[in-house]
Amino acid sequence: MFKKLFVILFVIIISGVVSGLVPNQILIIANEDIPESISIAEYYCDKRHVPRENILKLKLGKKLSDTIKRDAYNELLAKPIRQRVDRQKITTPIRCLLTVYGVPYKVGSRGLMPGQQENLKKLTLFANDKCKQLKDVFGELETLSKADSQTKGVFDLPSSLKLLKKMKARFQDVLKDVIAIDDEGKKQAALNEWLIAYGKVNGKGLAFKRGEEMAGVYRPLTTDEKLIAQLSYSFFNRVKKENWDYTRKLKEGFYERLDFSAGINGVLLRIDADISNIKGVETNASVDSELSMVMFDRYPLYRWQKNELKDRIFIENAKTLMVSRLDGPTALIARGLIDKAIAAEANGLKGKAYIDTGYSLVKTNGSYATYDKFLSKAKDVIAASGRMEVKVEDTAKLFAKGTCPETALYCGWYSLKKYVDAFDFVDGAVGYHIASLEAVDLRNAESSQWVPSMLFDGITVTLGAVAEPYLSAFPKPDHFFRSLLKGKTVVEAYYGTNPYNSWQMLLIGDPLYRPFSPKSRLAL
Repeated sequence: MFKKLFVILFVIIISGVVSGLVPNQILIIANEDIPESISIAEYYCDKRHVPRENILKLKLGKKLSDTIKRDAYNELLAKPIRQRVDRQKITTPIRCLLTVYGVPYKVGSRGLMPGQQENLKKLTLFANDKCKQLKDVFGELETLSKADSQTKGVFDLPSSLKLLKKMKARFQDVLKDVIAIDDEGKKQAALNEWLIAYGKVNGKGLAFKRGEEMAGVYRPLTTDEKLIAQLSYSFFNRVKKENWDYTRKLKEGFYERLDFSAGINGVLLRIDADISNIKGVETNASVDSELSMVMFDRYPLYRWQKNELKDRIFIENAKTLMVSRLDGPTALIARGLIDKAIAAEANGLKGKAYIDTGYSLVKTNGSYATYDKFLSKAKDVIAASGRMEVKVEDTAKLFAKGTCPETALYCGWYSLKKYVDAFDFVDGAVGYHIASLEAVDLRNAESSQWVPSMLFDGITVTLGAVAEPYLSAFPKPDHFFRSLLKGKTVVEAYYGTNPYNSWQMLLIGDPLYRPFSPKSRLAL
C-alpha cells in the first residue's frame, strides 16, 4: 500500500515539474513602435492572466520587418531580454518567452569572424592539399576498375565534397571489379590496394575493419598504430572538452591527426564546416530559436546547438528558455490564436487526426523511410489514446483538396512551398508540414508556404522553418503528439521534442495552450 502511494505521489510531483508552466513565468516581447504588437501583448495578458509588467516593450522599428541584422539582434533584442530575465531570477524566474506580431522572426548571419583571416587562409591551403590527395586516390581506384568513374575535372573543396558523397558507391563498384578477378594472387593484391585507398579516404580504422570483414585480407594494426589510435581518441576528447579555437587547432596538428582516424573524407568535411563557420555561412537563424539560448554564454553560431530541454524531466537548472510566437499573415490572425486556444480548452479539442505518410515511396533515401516510420508511429500514438479518429494517407500522394473535414491534428509531408487546402481546421487545431522552407514568408497572406497558409485557414498551433533546417531539425511526430496527449502545453511539448536551438525552426501558438487534459498521461 505504501509503495503504491509513493508511486502516485512521485507521478504527481513529476507531472508538476514537467507541465508546470504558469502565466507569470512568461515574458512577452513586443515591438513598442507598432501599436498592433502592443495590443496583442496586452490582450494575451488579459486573457491568460499574465501580469502586464511581464510585457517587455522594445523599440524595433515602425516598419513591420521580417529580419533583424545580427548586430541589432544582439543590442536591441538579446541584451534587454537577458537583463530582464536576470532581474527576475530570484522573484519569479522566467521560463518562457512569447514573441508577438511586430517582432522580427529571422536573424541574419554573423558575417566573417573577426581576426580569422590568417586561419582562413591556412585552412584553405590545407583543404587544397587534401583535394589533391583525393585526386590521387581516384587515380589509384581507376587502375583497379573497368568502369569509367567520370571524375575528371577540377578538384576544389566544393566539387570534392560533392564527389565524396558518391565515394561509397564508387568504392563498392570498384570492389566488385576486384572480386571478379580470376587469378587469386592478383585478386588478393588488388584487394589490398583497394583497402589502402579506402583507408586514405575513410581513415585507417575503417579500412582495418573492412579488411577483417573480408577474411583478413588487410594486415592488422601494428603496435605503433594502435598507440596512435588511442592517443588520437584522447586528443580529440581533449579538443572538444577544452573547445579549442582555430589557431590552436592549426598549431597543434588537429587536422593532421584527424586524417589518421577519419581520412580525407573526415578532414575535408571538418575543414568545410570550419571555413563556413569563419565566413559566417549558416549562422542565420529564426529569432525565436536564437532567443532560446539568450542566457547562455558565448556559443558557436554555425548551424545548430543541441536542445538542452529535449527529453529532459527536471528543468529547474536549465539555461534554455522556451519560446513561442503569436504571429501570422495579419495581426488579426495572430490575435485570434489566443481566442481559438482558449475556446478549445473550454470545450475540449474535438475532431479528427490526419497523418500523411508515404514520401519515402518517392524519395528512397534511408532517412526518408525512417521519418515515414515516425509518422506511422504518430498515427498509432493518437489512435491508442482513444481521443479521436485517425485518417491516414499512406501513398505517394498528399491529402487532396477538401478531403480533411474537422481537422484537429495534422502532420505530413512533402509539398515544398505548395500548400494543399485539404483541411477544415477546428478551433485549437495543431499540426505541421515537414518541408524545408514553410515559414520563410510568415506574414505574407498570398504565400503558398504551409505555415502562413495554415494560419490563414485557421490552424491554432503550427511550426516551421525560416531557412533550410534539414530533416533532423523537426520534432519526431510520434514524440511531439504523445507529449500533447499526455497533457503538456504546446511550448513544453515542442521543447521536449525539438532537437536543436540556435537554428531555423519556430513555434507559432499560445505557449499556455494545453489541447488535452492530463488525465490520460500514464496510459501513454
